[in-house]
Amino acid sequence: MSWYGVWEKEIKNVDPKKVSALIVTHNRKNALLRCLKAVLGQTFQVDSVILVDNASADGTLELLQKEGIVNGTVFPADTLVPAGTAEGTKICVLRKESNTGGSGGFFAGMKAVDENLEYDYFWLMDDDGYPDKNCLKKLVRIVDTYGYVMPVSFDINDPGKLSCPIRKKNGRKTTDFRALYADYGEILHFVTPFNGVLLTKECVRKTGYIDPKYFLWGDEYDHCYRCRKQGFEPVTYLRARFFHPADGLMHVPILFGLIKVPYTESKLRMVCLARNYTYIYLHYGQQYRIPLKLMLYAWLFLVKRRGDIGGFLLYLASVADGFRGDFTRHLQYL
Repeated sequence: MSWYGVWEKEIKNVDPKKVSALIVTHNRKNALLRCLKAVLGQTFQVDSVILVDNASADGTLELLQKEGIVNGTVFPADTLVPAGTAEGTKICVLRKESNTGGSGGFFAGMKAVDENLEYDYFWLMDDDGYPDKNCLKKLVRIVDTYGYVMPVSFDINDPGKLSCPIRKKNGRKTTDFRALYADYGEILHFVTPFNGVLLTKECVRKTGYIDPKYFLWGDEYDHCYRCRKQGFEPVTYLRARFFHPADGLMHVPILFGLIKVPYTESKLRMVCLARNYTYIYLHYGQQYRIPLKLMLYAWLFLVKRRGDIGGFLLYLASVADGFRGDFTRHLQYL
């Protein structure tokens, strides 16, 4: 009997639908603790929580042991380990030997669950956000219709606003939830990043896992495109709420303030931003965006940033990586 079978003797699940919540974390122990407590406090009980620890060095697992969420088990690298129960939910830990980013963490966690646990749905999220207590209950009601559904994401510091701008039907972006709801109603037929996305088992089996190569950014768009190719319809359900920090990327005005482009001082993040989206544009029918982005970023580095040659060369090298499918440059900056 597997260790999952032993657990079945310990816990009586009151609902036949089993949800495996998958949380990826790296050096954000206090935010993770908040997220875990929100997941364990759902009005629809989660069957299991799989915590993928991306080589945290801030005492993440020690804090969870102190809080009684995980037990004193030793956690060997790259091994899914049962770590006890909390609020009637099974807790597992998968500790990575190195930081594999969000995409690598989701890939490893999904694969480990497939090999070791029974589940009907995957519920994916990063460590820095958390769901409303009724979030999962609302998502489960409609997920079988679409195969892929996510809650609307509110700014964690200003719950009256969305955590990232979303385009209305007239093409203009808004962070005003009421305006968005008035425009679309309950269902948006498009999605934003993995902030509490719920996937059916059928969707995962047909589409596959999150692609681990992206490290940071782009993995959610890649997976969404692949889901659509398999006949699923990713949607955002505006009655289900998730709270997440607002988009942390700077959006720098260029071309005399007519356009804003995303930018970060972090070389790691800039490499991922330029490389990953070049790759996605190239492989998902948006090739026209590549020369457009090149012109915009030439203006950003050479005009707005007054001859930032080093920054522009790194951008160009990362774009070239996207064309080649080389996903290694970011490792230099870990």
